[in-house]
Amino acid sequence: MKKKKSTFFTKLRHKYRLIIYNDNTFEEVLHFRLSRWNVGLVIVIGSLLIIIITTFVIAYTPLREYIPGYPDAEVLQKAKNNQLFIDSIAEKLQIQEKYLNNLKYLMLYGEPITKQTVMTADTTKNYKNLVLDPSAEDSAFRKKIEQEAKYSIETDKTLHSFFVQNHYFTPTKGIISNKFDKIQKHFGVDIVTKAKDVVNSILDGYVIFAGFTSQAGYMIIIQHKENLVSVYKHMEQIMVSMGDKVSAGKVIGIVGNTGELTTGPHLHFELWYKGQPINPEDVMTF
Repeated sequence: MKKKKSTFFTKLRHKYRLIIYNDNTFEEVLHFRLSRWNVGLVIVIGSLLIIIITTFVIAYTPLREYIPGYPDAEVLQKAKNNQLFIDSIAEKLQIQEKYLNNLKYLMLYGEPITKQTVMTADTTKNYKNLVLDPSAEDSAFRKKIEQEAKYSIETDKTLHSFFVQNHYFTPTKGIISNKFDKIQKHFGVDIVTKAKDVVNSILDGYVIFAGFTSQAGYMIIIQHKENLVSVYKHMEQIMVSMGDKVSAGKVIGIVGNTGELTTGPHLHFELWYKGQPINPEDVMTF
């Protein structure tokens, strides 16, 4: 026979007792002493547990996607890609507008727009009498500095010691098809590799640029210690955003073939030290 239970309160010295009886035998099964303080405490603790459980469900489970107004990760990524695409279109429109203005000026006046065209000279000064030749002291000082820096290897030693002391990663594995050439203004190395290969950050640092440009395609610039900057160009996809802190070896993108200055899947990698381009092969082993 199924037992039934009944509950009632009895007042005891201005307090209350919650007693659970067996409905058949009237035997006391369980009882609790209740007061305003412990009842309020139970309500507060219960409310906190409900808030914590709800927060956990919203933050760490897929159920958050069913909450109206909560953004989906895929939607955010699409919005980011659309923003990059819009920025690239705006940049191309600016370039096209400059081209059309230049063409219009050329058709009207028979000459293209130059710096001299848009700059107005200060008529209060006599530019014909300006002496622009370097002084003897300046020439001697420049010659002295050039001679001292000609055989200086302090920069190389500093960078070599920096890379030796810090565990670094190669940006990607492959074959160098185009080497560093400062004269030809090729300020990095082209690493030919398979499409879809990952691109790694060489050292710890902060992302100071991550976006799309018409010539370099998807590119990333990372600021490291010791005034060292690494540049990664022509990627198919970037996986970091501006301001992100990255660690050495972190995957930051995928090798691709984006941008105007590319002829196949590869990574264009540059190193800049104190504002000057350096040959990555001088300090790294690929």
